[in-house]
Order: sequence, then C-alpha cells, then structure tokens
Amino acid sequence: MNKQPTITDKPNRTRISICIPAYNRPTELAELLESIAAQGEGPWDVVICEDHSPRGDEIESVVIRFAERNPWLHVSFERNARNLGYDANLRQLIERASGEFTMFVGDDDLLLPNSLWHTIDATSHPCVGVILRAWLSVDKSTGETLEEFRYFSNDRVFPASQQSAAALFRRSIFISGLTVRRDAAHALATADLDGTLLYQLYLVAELASNHDSYYVSIPTVTRREGGEHFFGSAAAEKFRFAPRELTVQHSLNFILGIFQVAEYSAKQMPDGKKFVQLVQKDFARYSYPMLDIQARRSSGLRFARYALELARMGMKRSAYFWLYFVALLFLGPRTCAWAVRAAKHLLGHTPNLGGSTGLPAKPRS
Repeated sequence: MNKQPTITDKPNRTRISICIPAYNRPTELAELLESIAAQGEGPWDVVICEDHSPRGDEIESVVIRFAERNPWLHVSFERNARNLGYDANLRQLIERASGEFTMFVGDDDLLLPNSLWHTIDATSHPCVGVILRAWLSVDKSTGETLEEFRYFSNDRVFPASQQSAAALFRRSIFISGLTVRRDAAHALATADLDGTLLYQLYLVAELASNHDSYYVSIPTVTRREGGEHFFGSAAAEKFRFAPRELTVQHSLNFILGIFQVAEYSAKQMPDGKKFVQLVQKDFARYSYPMLDIQARRSSGLRFARYALELARMGMKRSAYFWLYFVALLFLGPRTCAWAVRAAKHLLGHTPNLGGSTGLPAKPRS
C-alpha cells in the first residue's frame, strides 16, 4: 500500500486554503470534508462560509464534528449573517483565507487522492496566478464515472496574455479545483458581477492576463451530477435564476452572464475588444454541450430559437457552432453524443479546435 505524502515528506511547500462555499447540503459537505481528510497531513487548511441557508444549523454541526475528529487539520467556519449569494460568498472566502493560494471546491464535489499535492507542485512554477485542472464527472446516485474532462494531453504552462486568459475562461466555469493566487485575487474584489454565478471567470481573466497559468492534466476533483441547485436564493440572483429550476431562459441568462463578465474584464485590458472576440470564438468552438442539453429538452422549433439567441450573443463567430446545430437538429443528440465520445476516447483529451494551448510544462516534482 502506497504511503500518503505528509507535510514532513515535502517541507517548505506553498500553503493552500481550500475554500468551500456552503449552502443547504450538509450530507454532501460531510463527504467532501472526508475526501479532504483523506489527503493526509500537508500544507493546507479549510475555510467554509455557510451562506445563511435553511439547513445552516446542520452544516455547522457537520463542520464541528469533522473538526473534532481531525484536530490536525485547521478548519475555519463562518456563517454569513445574510444570504450573500454565490459570487459575494467567493469574495468572503478569499478574504477569510490565509494561504498563498485558494482552491475553490463546491460543497457537493469531492477531491481525488493526492490532488492537493498535484496542485501544490503546480504552484512551484514561477509567478503562477491560476491553476486549472482536469476533472471527473460521476453520477451522484450510482457513483458511475460519466466522463473525464482533460482539456490537454499533458501539463501545460500558459504565459501571461489575453490569449491565455481567453483559453482558460470557458474552462473555468466548473469551479472545483480551480486555484488562484490569494493576494492578487483579493486585490481584484468587486461586487459589480454579483448575481452572474461567474465571479471566478473574472478572476481568471484578470489573473491569467497578468500572471502565468498552469494546467494539471491529472484529474484532481470529482463533480457529482444529478443534485439540486439553489442558485437564485440570494437577492442578487433572483432576476436571473430560480432554485431547483433550469429553464431555457435560465440557460440563456447564464450564457449572457459569461459574455458580460468577459466585457467587464476587457475594460482593464489594452485591447479589450479582442479579448471579448477571443472568448466568443472559444465558446462557439466548444458550444456542443450547451446545444446538446437543449436539443434533448426542447422541440425542434424551440431548439432553433435557442440556437439563434446564442448566435446573437456571438456564437456565430465559428463554423463549429453551426455544425453542431445542424448535426443535433438532423442526426439527433444520441448519434452526436456517440461521435463526440469516440473522438475524445481516440485522442485521450478534448479535441483542440483552436485557441491557445499553452506550452509543455516541465515534469512536476
């Protein structure tokens, strides 16, 4: 049996604060915390901000019991006096964190074995501001692995640039395992994007433009599919989303928010218009998943209307978008899903359809 690394095996390493925005999921949070404890002792701590949810008392009990069983792991817990919402709660976590880096983890996701060491090794790259990672998607009910999301075949370094920021932008929507330099992220704090559910994209755009970024090709986190969402509970989110619901309009609101964040971030860049165009092209190239979801849920006419709305938002910038639309409309989602899975299996990672792919990284320690 392999011995888990401990803090004495790898001294003088960067410290990471594992930041968890908690809301209404005590059972899932307990399982996440156990996956953190399973990492062993190391240069990390846990910060949890409970966002004034109906099950806040249960969440606090879970955290207290976990901390008592694992006194070697420093756990900081705070209950917000009011429901701040997802974006503001991320800022709260960054403010409360003490590590050089903060790793965000959703309260219903899990860490994979040794994932923290893989992330800490990536922080050894000079001037790194963002660490992206591969991840797994599993069925929450059965535990069956649904898909492995590997954006590139091996570890990559993305030099600081608008091109790198655009390449990491879409790939940072799923937040768990995403790691950012804490002091730089703290300096960027703003409430202007509250309600979009995409504050991390703003951080990635700003940090990757001005700092190098690193991609870890080993999956570090598991996303559990099939759970409920509670977005829309906070005042800032109500006009875009509704708890436990996912309508076509909610989907369009989310995608519109993506481009609003890109435009907001572009204001701080020398050639912001180019950045927005790069983001639009990248989303268009990889728009298959969002089209596939609606193709499965909607009639042909409603699906066509949805696609036209996306085209108006900027998706029309790539021929891939129209290819996906036509294929889903005439071949159907099942045939298209088979083709996509076959392509990923053959390559071992998501196909590169354009945009920055970074540079090969030196082997991690």
